[in-house]
Amino acid sequence: MKNLRQITKNILQSVEEVSGKGIQMMRDESLTVLASLTIARDGVPFHILRYKPSNDPLDYFIAHQAGFVLRLYDCLPSQRFDFSGNEAGVQTISNLLSVASGSFKGDEEEIQTYSQMLSQWALMNLRSLPIGMRIDEWISKSFPDLHDLHQQGIAIQQQQNINLLSMKMGKYHIPSSLMGPVSAYALFGDRLSKSDSFSTPFTAAGLRDQGVELLKIWDAISHDPSADCQLVDAWAATSQLSNWYEWNPHKS
Repeated sequence: MKNLRQITKNILQSVEEVSGKGIQMMRDESLTVLASLTIARDGVPFHILRYKPSNDPLDYFIAHQAGFVLRLYDCLPSQRFDFSGNEAGVQTISNLLSVASGSFKGDEEEIQTYSQMLSQWALMNLRSLPIGMRIDEWISKSFPDLHDLHQQGIAIQQQQNINLLSMKMGKYHIPSSLMGPVSAYALFGDRLSKSDSFSTPFTAAGLRDQGVELLKIWDAISHDPSADCQLVDAWAATSQLSNWYEWNPHKS
């Protein structure tokens, strides 16, 4: 991508240097996000960075994705872990939706489909948001040349999360018990922007307290990359998601 800012290219070069792996850039029109990076493992010689062509601030989203690799490799090899979900979340959400629907006949397939989607979404938030907030903090402090794109990028993500408050699949809303991480991210966004605009919709929806609790945990745990798994586990325990995933040793 020739139009990336030099500072973004430097961050990508740092990824290659610390990991010993190249980066393969792939244009992907089907992405639901603006950029997504698959970390190389099991002997694969390169990371795959997919991006969706857009007029939005790709430099920020690419730098943000690169931050996950840099934090992983900032840990000792024995402290590097991959996160993987299991079926416990699907079953939990299915039970919640079945109760909410009164178990009407004919709903089973729709409930199962939505439960799969919600489980993946909830686990993505649990894994990416608390660590992503560490990365946002790093970008904010370390790269003033990305400040404008950083602010735009966070605003885009916050608006997407606000839209979730009214999102439905059929007659089902996202259970409020799964909204804590996005509420915490809204409060964090307010902190960076010195406003309360991002968290106001979550406060109106009665979801602020969940976010406040998770943000307190985020502040209390060491910001060192070696504590990232501990941070995710603490958020999971508070959100009652601890049995939804496993940590597996990362194999480069």
